[in-house]
Parts: sequence; C-alpha cells; structure tokens
Amino acid sequence: MFVKSAFAVALAVAAGAASAAPPDWSKVPPRKMTLFYPGQASLEWVMNKADHSAVPDIVDKKRSCARCHEGDAKEVGDNIVAGKPVGSSKTVLEPTPLAGKPGALPITFQAAHDGSKIYFRFEWTPPKIGAKKMDEKNEVKLTMMFDGGGTVEGANLNGCWGTCHADLRTMKQPKDDKKTKYIKGADLASGKFMDLMQFRSGKGEKPVDGYVSDARHTDGGKSLLKAEGKKEGNSWVVTFERELAGKGTGDHTIAPDKIYNFGIAIHEDHTEARFHFVSLGYQFALDKAIPEVKNHINVGKQ
Repeated sequence: MFVKSAFAVALAVAAGAASAAPPDWSKVPPRKMTLFYPGQASLEWVMNKADHSAVPDIVDKKRSCARCHEGDAKEVGDNIVAGKPVGSSKTVLEPTPLAGKPGALPITFQAAHDGSKIYFRFEWTPPKIGAKKMDEKNEVKLTMMFDGGGTVEGANLNGCWGTCHADLRTMKQPKDDKKTKYIKGADLASGKFMDLMQFRSGKGEKPVDGYVSDARHTDGGKSLLKAEGKKEGNSWVVTFERELAGKGTGDHTIAPDKIYNFGIAIHEDHTEARFHFVSLGYQFALDKAIPEVKNHINVGKQ
C-alpha cells in the first residue's frame, strides 16, 4: 500500500487551500450602506466644533459618525454635491459642483472568512453622471482601508477620515497638487497606518495592495490575493480575497481577538481625487457580534 510522505500531504493541503471556493454569498448577511459625497470635508473640518456641531458627541461621548449620520448620509451628500452650505458654519464644501452627480450611492456590503482568508463583496447600481472623464482608464475604482484593530487614533469614530486632510490636493488649502492622503504621526512599526486595498476596472489595471502612513503608498502589501469586479445586469459587483495574515509592508494581520475600523470609497464614472463617494466609519471583527454597536459587522466563518 502506498503511503504519502508528510511533504506530499502538505503540498496537497496547500493546493486545497489555494483552490478553496469563495463564500456562498447567498448565506452571508448583507449590510446596506449609504456612501455619500464629501466634497472638501477634511478631518480638520469634521473635528472642528465651529464647523460641525456634533464634535462634542464624537470627542466627549465617543459616538461614531455613523451613529448620527447613517440615517441622513444621503441628505448630507445631496447638499454638499449641490454646493449648498452645510454644518454649523454653513460652509460650502464643494466649490465646483459636478452637473448630474448624485449626493449618495447605496451599496450592499458582505464579508466572510474561512479561517485563513477573508472575503469582501460590494454591490451597487452605478449612477448615470456623464461628466468629464477625469480618469480615462478606470470607470470604477473601489478602495477599502482599515486599521490594525484600534491602532489609528479616531478610526473607531470616523473610519478612514484620519487620512483626509485640508492640505491635500484638490482640497481648500493644498500644499501642492501632488500631496496624497496621510496619517499624522504615522508609524509602521507600531501599526499606526491604514491598510489599503483597491480594485481598478480599467483593462490591464492591477489591484492595489498598499497602505497609508506618512503618504499613500500603492505597493508593499502581499496579503491581497484577488481584487475582481464585473457588471452583473445593471449592477457592479466587486470582491476582495485576502489572507488574514499580514505578509508585506503595510499589511495588518486580521486576528480573531481584535476589532478593525474601516472605510470604503468608490470612484464612479471615471472620477478621481475628492470626487468620490465615501462611507462613514464602520468596524468588523471575526466571529464577534456586538448588537449594541450599530456600525459593527460580524464577519462569520464559512
């Protein structure tokens, strides 16, 4: 009788893991989200009491932005994209409104894991805008950023807003036209950075497996295995497949005992820079339900 060597068994197991089927998404609970148009609403604006009356709730009561704005995100986005004044200071956060651009984008978000990999799925119906193409190559870009489980200050309240500052390109007080997202006091060694994954729809465009620290870096990561997207009927469907283990520069390890804060951005209809739709701050954890936290998502095992 033939007995497989330990090495052969290990190879078979590895091959099985590599070819493991993605989740049965029909069995994964969907989460409805409303992404909205933020215009030039930087972290500095959001966290300034004179501009934003909810700052005491965020800072003193530790209430997440989603707790207050999940229900009116569309209204906020509609006002900003139309160039209307918003907030306590009645600030116009979009000085150059894009004709025809809606203020919000409803999406369906799902997540699951299999013990070694985590999967994310996003679905939405693209709006008809028809404005000037800023990014000729990519009709759609979808970005997800997450911290290392409480490693970025404020991410538990505002998701990835800590990367968006008033001095970035296309914002109100840009230092230069090339300055990208960053985190103040970023430190790779201690995990003070946002892991970044991005799908790009353009022909021949590769997924981005990077991070945001002192600047936005579009490489360095090794944990993202796939970032795929396609049109299904009238909808876009984008999926990420990622190893739980952090294997490269800017890759956070996703462990069962931590809660990860994240945000999503979608560039629709060939837009770029600030002309995207963004989510409020959400959080996820593996096999951990927290019903009392409305912006928490339990990522179950399949």
